[in-house]
Amino acid sequence: MRIPDFKIDEVRSASDIVDIIASHVRLKKRGKNFLGLCPFHQEKTPSFTVSPEKQMYHCFGCHKGGNVFTFVMEYEKVSFIEAVRSLAERAGIALPTADISVEQQTETEALYNACRFAGLHFHNNLTKTDEGRSALEYFHSRGFTDDTIRAFGLGYSLHRWDNFLKKALEEGLKLEHLLKAGLVRTREDGTHYDYFRGRAMFPIFATTGRVIAFGARKIREDDTLGKYINSPETPMYNKSRVLFGLFHSKDAIRGEDNALMVEGYADLISLYQAGVQNVVASSGTALTEEQLLLLARYSRKLTLVYDADSAGSSATLRGVDLALEQDFDVRVVELPEGDDPDLFVRKNGGKEFQKLAEQATSFIDFKARQYQKTGAFLSPERKSEAVRSIVQSIAKMRDELKRNFYIKEVAEKYEIYESILYRELERWISKDKPVRREATGSQRVPVYDVTLSDITVPKTSDMPSAERDLVKLLLEGQSEIIDFISKNVTIEQFADERARKLTEYLFSHWRELGEINAVSLLNEMDDQELKAIITDISLSKYELSKGWVNKEIDEPDPKQIARDALALLKKRAIQKQIEENQRMLKEATQRGSDKMPFVVRHQELMKLMKETEKV
Repeated sequence: MRIPDFKIDEVRSASDIVDIIASHVRLKKRGKNFLGLCPFHQEKTPSFTVSPEKQMYHCFGCHKGGNVFTFVMEYEKVSFIEAVRSLAERAGIALPTADISVEQQTETEALYNACRFAGLHFHNNLTKTDEGRSALEYFHSRGFTDDTIRAFGLGYSLHRWDNFLKKALEEGLKLEHLLKAGLVRTREDGTHYDYFRGRAMFPIFATTGRVIAFGARKIREDDTLGKYINSPETPMYNKSRVLFGLFHSKDAIRGEDNALMVEGYADLISLYQAGVQNVVASSGTALTEEQLLLLARYSRKLTLVYDADSAGSSATLRGVDLALEQDFDVRVVELPEGDDPDLFVRKNGGKEFQKLAEQATSFIDFKARQYQKTGAFLSPERKSEAVRSIVQSIAKMRDELKRNFYIKEVAEKYEIYESILYRELERWISKDKPVRREATGSQRVPVYDVTLSDITVPKTSDMPSAERDLVKLLLEGQSEIIDFISKNVTIEQFADERARKLTEYLFSHWRELGEINAVSLLNEMDDQELKAIITDISLSKYELSKGWVNKEIDEPDPKQIARDALALLKKRAIQKQIEENQRMLKEATQRGSDKMPFVVRHQELMKLMKETEKV
């Protein structure tokens, strides 16, 4: 069903692009705009720009750009209609009630729908069935309140082979989507069965709030599978790119400018319920670069909650060098022996945990202490091994000043000459400098480090400055300026093919509707390159002539910019005529023909050029 244009405009007007993007990307104010790390490609130096004034975004690294609808479509991998519906729901705007048929949905949307249905189904099992009472009692025994159970969408999968499958098929979901979402499996004889059976269910949310997978805990004695099983990897869910609880905690992480990392689902939920809400869970896996890049959108301060009795905590620590490499400030909270975060907070409360967190030590100090506990500093051989490992971690830090302070501290602590440590440090820095490690599935391949100077030059950088300025003026949408430009330039005067194509489109739009709205155009256009050009030019500064820049005016007059740009186009056209006339003069001289017409024409063109320069 088509959503009426006036409703689309209403949703767009009610959806501030900064608010929407800031819920997924950590943005910082830079002048009139906001800047952050691009969510569509991996980068260390922010090149992702969001304009509240223009209600647009553009990445000058990968060139993706658009309006609020485009962002939701790209980020959530949904159709335009689904993006409008999602934003309308967020803004509290009612849309036509007729649902889109399953056939009209993209496969990704169908998979999201399957997971959403599963989450509701499992929660209803927990709260509305007799069998679910045992799981509800289990959650209550962990100290979870009913409000917390609702907030995290906790549930229960009935101890039957096909309860979920039958319910899903009755609701019209397709078997192929249930299989691809990891909710159903196939037996050798070709029949199908529920993947989750008789378990307490923990939905795993994307940062957008959509359910993308599940963790399931054993609560029955006759369950022969492991304590926890998780959804298999699907088109939506890759465990190396997801942090449990980030959807709930991202605002608190941004507000505290610090992320606490625990191991398990129950650890996170217990802390969150106790008021410690800037927390995420690694789910017992080693940290990955993708998880760190995700976390970096909200904070670059990471505090690991270390449980010495947990293999999962040790796995998390093994990935910390990656965090240092990604310029995180990493600290560690050590729990009392025998405690995990869930047990500690249930015994002592959230405030005591906060006090413990405030005493967190740097990862380097923690690493040294771990070596000391194993007696590594009792022999020269093991001591050198321990110090070398510490220096290797220090070498991962990008902040040279921070590295120097740590080297001095290690030198004083272990009575080693700084010069020796610096030589060791340089050895590891030079080894890591040419390349950095980047995850690609299960393999790691070297890729060159990226800085702002390395980022690909925007696609329109080679467009003549006058043509860029004129296109930008047209996109600004001021009727007087558009009318002035349209009366004083022709499409043929544009040398750049992209500028010609876009200007022709804009003039046609102007003649037909009497206005140019860049944000609306992004919904109407199918040409992806032109869309990228629109956001690139709209969020770039005017490329003014030298004479105009020297006037040192912060807010240049659009009419003057238009005059300068048109003058440049006219001068360029005259210059071409001068060059052509010179060629013809040369040929006339070689033939012995009358040169006077070309001499006169040259004088006329030079006079015209001088008049143009006076404008």
